[in-house]
Amino acid sequence: MAGGIFSRLLGKKPELQLIVEGAVTECGEHQPRTHLGPTEAAKQAYFALDVSAAQLSNGKSRPTASIVPAEFSGDVALLGLFGVGDRVRITCSTATGREIAEIVGL
Repeated sequence: MAGGIFSRLLGKKPELQLIVEGAVTECGEHQPRTHLGPTEAAKQAYFALDVSAAQLSNGKSRPTASIVPAEFSGDVALLGLFGVGDRVRITCSTATGREIAEIVGL
């Protein structure tokens, strides 16, 4: 609560995040493309979801059909924690991105 007050006083709005829930339909490793020259990006884990619910961090509901593609990327160590068939809640780093800030089992 206090963080929100200070953000408003300082004129900073908190970054909205996308929060989705669903069942993992596919997972694995991938290597994102990079435009930073010849250096390859680090491998990441990806999770495809059958999304059952979606909302923004401010509580506004999102239609599940608007989460396209329903694929999310994060640290490769997450592959040992979650797999196909697991029900999860993923909080993305932004409202439009697909980078996993947090993932928890349901």
